Amino acid sequence: MLHIETLQKTYYCPLKSNRLVDDSAGAKPYQRIDRLDWTMREAKAGKRIKIRGFPKDHKVKLFRVTSST
Repeated sequence: MLHIETLQKTYYCPLKSNRLVDDSAGAKPYQRIDRLDWTMREAKAGKRIKIRGFPKDHKVKLFRVTSST
């Protein structure tokens, strides 16, 4: 993901539900994606999150969509 962003490209990729993320800007510990609380606005426009293991200032926009394998 980081490499794609250095190319200034837009990309989409699925994240597994057990991936640890932070949507609180460090106020709360990391939690699983499937445990995040979503407001109606976030459900429509997406949510800015930090993925565990990525640089501290790197955030991505997360959307909830249903997909099958």
